[in-house]
Amino acid sequence: MDRLELDCEVLVVGGGFGGAIAALRAAELGAKVILVEKASVARAGPSTYVHSQFAPDHRVEGDELTAWMDEFVVGANYLADQDWVRQYIVEAYDRTQQLIAWGVPYSRNADGSLKYVKVRGHRLCTTLGVDGRACMEVLRRRLKAARVKLVEKVAVIELLTSDGQYPTGGSVSGAIGVHVRTGQPHIFRANDVILNPGPFYPRIHYAFSDHCTGELHAAAWRIGAEFAGMEFAQFAAWSNFNGKFFTPGQAKIQGVGAHFINANGDRYMDHYDPTWGDLAGLFQIARATITENLEGRGPCHLDLRHVPAEDIAVLYEISPTVERAFKEFNIDPSKDLLELGPFVVIGTMSTSGPDIDLDAATNIPGLYVAGYGSSCPHLMSGISGSGISTFSMVCGYRAAEHAVRRSVGAQLAPVNRGVVDAVLDRYFKPMQRLRQVRPSDVWMAIGDITSRPTFALFKTAARIQKTIVDLEGIRNELIPMIFAPDIHELEKAHEVKNYLDLAILACQAMLERTESRGELFRVDHPAQDNDAWLKWLKVRRAPNGDTPVFSTRDLPFERWPIKPPTGRNPSPYTVPARYALEV
Repeated sequence: MDRLELDCEVLVVGGGFGGAIAALRAAELGAKVILVEKASVARAGPSTYVHSQFAPDHRVEGDELTAWMDEFVVGANYLADQDWVRQYIVEAYDRTQQLIAWGVPYSRNADGSLKYVKVRGHRLCTTLGVDGRACMEVLRRRLKAARVKLVEKVAVIELLTSDGQYPTGGSVSGAIGVHVRTGQPHIFRANDVILNPGPFYPRIHYAFSDHCTGELHAAAWRIGAEFAGMEFAQFAAWSNFNGKFFTPGQAKIQGVGAHFINANGDRYMDHYDPTWGDLAGLFQIARATITENLEGRGPCHLDLRHVPAEDIAVLYEISPTVERAFKEFNIDPSKDLLELGPFVVIGTMSTSGPDIDLDAATNIPGLYVAGYGSSCPHLMSGISGSGISTFSMVCGYRAAEHAVRRSVGAQLAPVNRGVVDAVLDRYFKPMQRLRQVRPSDVWMAIGDITSRPTFALFKTAARIQKTIVDLEGIRNELIPMIFAPDIHELEKAHEVKNYLDLAILACQAMLERTESRGELFRVDHPAQDNDAWLKWLKVRRAPNGDTPVFSTRDLPFERWPIKPPTGRNPSPYTVPARYALEV
């Protein structure tokens, strides 16, 4: 099949909020821009499920800015980069005001004024409610009006490097993509590449992002991008209701005043998280609910019976999926309790991905990462229910400005044809095999290993090491045998391989951090250790292979306004005897 070759100055990969804003800003600055998306912009992806956006209702300055920053920093267990948090709050006002001016239909009061409210993780900071699909439709129209070239249904499978090396000692120089229906290869040459990858998840047990399996994270890893926070790569959710259905909108459900109650009718979140209570992060609620069940106080329920009807109406307005699900399963939130089915899997919640600076630039010249798929330096632990979509926009805007400045006068690097041939040969190889190992078989094998309670909930060094060995066994034995009968299955084959590589990397990082913080809980190190571990864990690929090389970065609290407490704080989560330390 003929290869389609396309040149531009700025290549944006991924068409969510961060990618769309990056493409629009780069085009506004006069750059030739291509936005490539493996689905269709505004028709799929996590951005279409957004229901709340962090939106300051005025310019925040001085002492008030410090107070707003405090919410993010405390919510991030003091690991947040306070330079990023400050920048984020200041620029979030401009980005959301721009969207208001473009006509994004944010939730409004009866008098027509914007309806600023609180959601999970915020008592001072303000948010606006919006249906993410409506917001993305506005951005899609803006992209077309700005004449940004959209290349849709093309999955980027590898990044190109100026020296043809992986990891590179040079810079990023473009990307290789494959059309997800026809299989036609696409070769993109670019001076700068902005990735907007979204999170990474397993393709099981999750509702809104099951196509975000980590292929762009893996591509960034292969060319040598440095990652941060991978030890926190666990996703938790609690909105699997009555054992029958799942809904997004968890932050907004908490924001309208939901209570979490056990079988005795007690609100249990104040015990596990005295700071945030029912507004605690996703992991804290999921883990607390599981603990209540393990200790015989389950089942636990979501209680909305006390919430005013007008607040439920707002929830339905900005998260229509919740309303459809409640109606389909005959739920009346003014009368019915919903039984909670929390789960924890390896995947991005926050603070896990390529490390970025204040311009969203990585350590690879010309490579930027915007939004949820980055290390999210402004938050962690899923505490801010509205902080990610707006962060994507701030990141995308800043990445575009830096990338366009870098592109001025630069020449496109030549394409290394040998590298392209080798990448495409590897990509299409599963279609040449006859063995009947399918991608779904591998997903199930991974799920069996990572869902063991001894790993998912009660980690020790020995249990993490066993998980790594078992996952490496899948990589060595099953991945080479995957068979793909068509292009659709071929994409799935590579999605599961990339997710598996990231899952192993996450486990290796979990082994390095010897404390419990955020999404990481270790039975053998059950305290949050601010004396030894209030620092970032970074990892990059060794120059001559896949071996991860770990390092740490101390945080400059001496010049930051918000100071952390010292000492070791015990975890609130108990450990049943059968999951205690090995003897």
